[in-house]
Amino acid sequence: MSGPVMESRRVPPMTVQVPRRNFEGLFIHALQPTGGFAQSLRDIGYDVEALQESYPLAVWRAALGVARRFVFPGHAPESANRALGHQYVEGFAQTLVGRIFATAAPLLGTERCLTRLPTYLKAGREDMRMLLEPVHAREWHIRVLDPDPLPDFVAGVVEGVLRRTRVTPVVEVLEREPTGYSLRVSWEAEDA
Repeated sequence: MSGPVMESRRVPPMTVQVPRRNFEGLFIHALQPTGGFAQSLRDIGYDVEALQESYPLAVWRAALGVARRFVFPGHAPESANRALGHQYVEGFAQTLVGRIFATAAPLLGTERCLTRLPTYLKAGREDMRMLLEPVHAREWHIRVLDPDPLPDFVAGVVEGVLRRTRVTPVVEVLEREPTGYSLRVSWEAEDA
């Protein structure tokens, strides 16, 4: 006698969601879109007048594309993405959570802020992982596992975060792969 036949169903992967705070930091606080810029964002599913708690990753990526077109026309995509990463940090620093971080960053210092980056990244995109490795004094290697990589944006975010610790950072994209990338992070203390 055989037992019951179990039907095997493949459960579709959950759609990656990007929290509202990511959009608020970049678009409401930093870029403040109006006119055609705001309309183009509405066209792809993000309306600053009707905010949702989270948005599909595809909307985040499309919104970054709209921002590149309106804010950094004529720039290479890599350069525009890095600049958007800087803008993201500046805007995020104006949110409630961001103000707390911006106040604490200089007290924490560069290395302690770096060690917190994986947690910050995970709060913005649950599907990403960040692995950190100190290499030398003032030099770290970061490996980001990301099914939808945008290395120059994250490089800009890392630079923006480290600037909050009162250093001059240099973040280089070393490797670009379909499922992730690696960054070399180094910094010098700012002159007082």
